[in-house]
Amino acid sequence: MRKYIIFASIGFELVGLIIGCFYLGEFLDAKYQTKGLIFVGLSMACLVGWLVRVIWLLKRMQDQEDKNPGKDDK
Repeated sequence: MRKYIIFASIGFELVGLIIGCFYLGEFLDAKYQTKGLIFVGLSMACLVGWLVRVIWLLKRMQDQEDKNPGKDDK
């Protein structure tokens, strides 16, 4: 059951990052007159960080599964 909650939260994290990058990027672009470059750079950096976190999380879950092969996480 715990795995399902973790995977559901991954989607909410991505939506939160996109919304946060949009508002922060728009604010910084307006302040520094960069025509959207800060928004794009910030979005790319957040997406790369998010992907690294997802890969790390999947690896950690796989390691736990290898340690406890028949046990269901509750």
